[in-house]
Amino acid sequence: MSRTDLESEAFGLLFVLTQHLGRRADDALVPFGLTSRQWLLLAVLSRSAQPPTLSEAATAYGTSRQNVKQIALQLAARGYLSLEPDPADARATRLVLSDAVAAFDEPTAVAAQRALLADVFAALSDDELAALESAARTTVTHLARSAS
Repeated sequence: MSRTDLESEAFGLLFVLTQHLGRRADDALVPFGLTSRQWLLLAVLSRSAQPPTLSEAATAYGTSRQNVKQIALQLAARGYLSLEPDPADARATRLVLSDAVAAFDEPTAVAAQRALLADVFAALSDDELAALESAARTTVTHLARSAS
């Protein structure tokens, strides 16, 4: 198979994989009243050293500022975060996680997360999983840099 054929096949498979992952995550998040897109934004925010601006979150999330704002407003309505003005720049809005995100650290939630991940990656060996993580990280990093 040529590189072009491999790229085409991988591209399509990644879209199909995204659909499967989204469906599985949506099902697992029902008890929290969240969608996979909302959960992903919370995950992105929780990895930030300080509350990011809408623009910073959009870059990390891989989408538009407007899309992040829409999801953030939904999360704010559910009590998971607040949108606060940046004290250093009145034009910027920071996304600040609330204590409600601690629900994901509860033992039952942690067990459910582990079970979901074990199920999703059950068909992969440790080496295959490490290669997948590395390839995904490299691709995301490349795409984020090229979007800047």
